[in-house]
Amino acid sequence: MRLSLKRDFDFDFYTDKTNRFIAFIIGFLMYSVTIAVMSCFFTYNLTSDWNKALKGHITIEFQSSVDGTDEKLTEKQISDIIEIVKAADGIKSIRKLQESDMLKIIEPWLSGTPIPDDFPFPTIFDVESEKDSQVDLLLLTERLSRVSSNVKVHDHASWYSQILKVSSGLFSFSILLSILIFTTVCATVIFITKRTLNVHENIVKILQLIGASDSYIASQFNKYYFSIGYKASSIAILVGIVTIFNMFSIFSEGIGSLTLTYIAIAVAVPVFTTILVMITARKSVMFFLNSDEWIG
Repeated sequence: MRLSLKRDFDFDFYTDKTNRFIAFIIGFLMYSVTIAVMSCFFTYNLTSDWNKALKGHITIEFQSSVDGTDEKLTEKQISDIIEIVKAADGIKSIRKLQESDMLKIIEPWLSGTPIPDDFPFPTIFDVESEKDSQVDLLLLTERLSRVSSNVKVHDHASWYSQILKVSSGLFSFSILLSILIFTTVCATVIFITKRTLNVHENIVKILQLIGASDSYIASQFNKYYFSIGYKASSIAILVGIVTIFNMFSIFSEGIGSLTLTYIAIAVAVPVFTTILVMITARKSVMFFLNSDEWIG
């Protein structure tokens, strides 16, 4: 079977005015499923980055009171803390954060506001644990409290697990949405195919009388939907790429390195949908002709 964009059909598909909007409808659905797949990929990638960055990290904080009644940790206390942490099971490394490191962390929230020289910065240790080990945080906290009672141990995995649940839910929703849109595309093609067969019932019967096989009639619809899919995918790809570059201008740091991946998705999804539309159209015609469901 030769696919062509020329209107060399035995059926005059273009006399049906309702068919004029098929390319735009399918193009919109293609664009919708492209955005859904991109969202799915973005959520998965973001969750993976968080997992790599936060898994196996613990923060130990020794607070300083605002009124300055609690003195900063002495060098001996800091040395004792490092020894206690290193002696715990599953600990890989420990590093005391400098005030400059903490300033970099809180800088986005300062908006240029200067910090007083006597600002009571807490003493913070960044601890990396073995990813496959389980650190006894209660025992670690109890030992550290002997050095200073103002200790707090933060396990990133505890609050990250909540974010992971939300991300997993968004990922699942994106997949479900993609499946629903693909199903809508197939249902739309089936409905229009059956309606077109009804409109051209006389031509179908004439073709059958002169010996045309059901496969030949199905190939006519296949070529027709290829031309529709070509137009629809062109629209979807163009709008999808424009959307990607708009996203890039807003979230350059978040998607900059993945722009080519998103462009590949913007091209692959419409192409896949076009193939799905052609297969659905052909299978629908074969089914209706064999079961006479297209009559009436």
